[in-house]
This record gives sequence, C-alpha cells and structure tokens, in this order.
Amino acid sequence: MPTRIRRTRIVLASVLVGAAVVVVVVVTSSGWWSSPDAKPLATATSPAENTSTPSASTAPTPSPMTPPTTDRPATPTATATPKPRRVQVVTTFAGWNTTAGAVEVGGYAAVVEPVGTCTLRLIHGNQVVTRQHAASADATTVACGGFSVPGSALTPGAWRVALVYTSSTSMGEAPSVSVKVP
Repeated sequence: MPTRIRRTRIVLASVLVGAAVVVVVVVTSSGWWSSPDAKPLATATSPAENTSTPSASTAPTPSPMTPPTTDRPATPTATATPKPRRVQVVTTFAGWNTTAGAVEVGGYAAVVEPVGTCTLRLIHGNQVVTRQHAASADATTVACGGFSVPGSALTPGAWRVALVYTSSTSMGEAPSVSVKVP
C-alpha cells in the first residue's frame, strides 16, 4: 500500500517594529505526496530504538530579517518646533477719545490665518497696562481693532502704545506710537 506523506515547511521570521520584535510564523504545505516506495519522515520509537541522527536540513536557518542581538533602547527622535515667522503689524489708529474717555487703538497684521491673538501694551514710566483679544481674519489681513482702555485705568501723560500680533505660526509688533491722556 502506498504511503502518503505531507510535506510541510515552517518558516520563522522576526521583524523589528519600533522597539518591539514581532515574530512571524508561516506554514506552507506542498501537498500530499503518494508513492509506493515512500517512507514516513519520522516514526515514533522508544529511546533505545532511536539510532538516527538529525539531518542538517532540520536545523533552523537564520533569517536575514533577524534583528541584531544587542539590546539598545530606542532613541526618541526630536521634533523641532518651527519658529513663528515675522509678519508686519500696522497701527491704523491710536488716540484719546474724549467722548468715550478712553484710549482707543486698532490695527492689523499682514497675514491671513484663522486664529491669533492681538495684544495691546500701554506704557507710561513704570506703568504697563495690557489688554488682549482674539484677532479676526478678513480677506487680506488679520484685524486687531477694537481696543478701548478707559481713562480710569490710566494716569495723565504721554503713553507709548505697542500693538502685537501672535499665533502658532506668525508674530509681529507694530512700531510704537504715542498717545496723550489728559
């Protein structure tokens, strides 16, 4: 009676993924072989009866994908935070509004982007008064208008006005102008 032998090959491969090693096992079969004079590949025998020596073909072969044996911790890659680019900021009006009794300031940044912050600094000697609000984008610029600082927050005299625009990608400051508070 012919003997049926199934040829099976097991391939082990290891892959280095990040800091982990992934072992992949692939089992392939080349089908059933039937031959009248075929012999089984291995038979179960008692230890005393087993006189065969393993053949060289049963020894595992190293895979070209085997990672090196040195265990080194993965070094994190540093990602550089890009520096904001400089943009032009222009003060379009700054002055004392007698009717409102306040210093009013407005301007724009020469950039179009969806988010940013406008900061107004009024400086008089050692006094610094700061106000902030969200910038509003229009078709060609980012508007920084609408600052109104009441006279009750300021002392009489000449105040230096600085208008600053900042975002995660842009920054700029307008040249300072002077406003007289009565």
